[in-house]
Parts: sequence; structure tokens; C-alpha cells
Amino acid sequence: MNNHADPNLDKLRNIVQKFGAHSFTSAQVAREYEDAPASAETAERFDAVLRRHAAVLGIEIVPGTSGSTVWKTA
Repeated sequence: MNNHADPNLDKLRNIVQKFGAHSFTSAQVAREYEDAPASAETAERFDAVLRRHAAVLGIEIVPGTSGSTVWKTA
């Protein structure tokens, strides 16, 4: 994902929907979006994007998790 370009929200929504009822991390979303393993920097960028667009994507943070942000569908 280019640092200067906003991600395609439709593509992000489709990725999130693939996880269904299962929880997922920002790194997993980054890997799916870029079709490549996610570096720590990439995972952080996607974490910020997911936080910013959580309501639109229909996701929320799983409370009580440590380390990488864990998400679930709302």
C-alpha cells in the first residue's frame, strides 16, 4: 500500500468479510491486501487504517488482547 494513497475500502471490506466470524489481525489484513507477507511497518499502517475506518468496515477491536491488534466483525 502506498503511504500517500488511501486504501480501497471495498477491497478492505471484502477481505474483512472473508474472515467471517473468526478474529483476525491487522497483519493478516495487510497480507491479504498486498498479497505478500506483511512487514511490521506495513502491519502498523494497516492497523491505523482499520482503526480509522472500523465503523465503515463493520469491525471492532477484540478487548483484552495484547500485542498485535485483534479485530472481529461488529
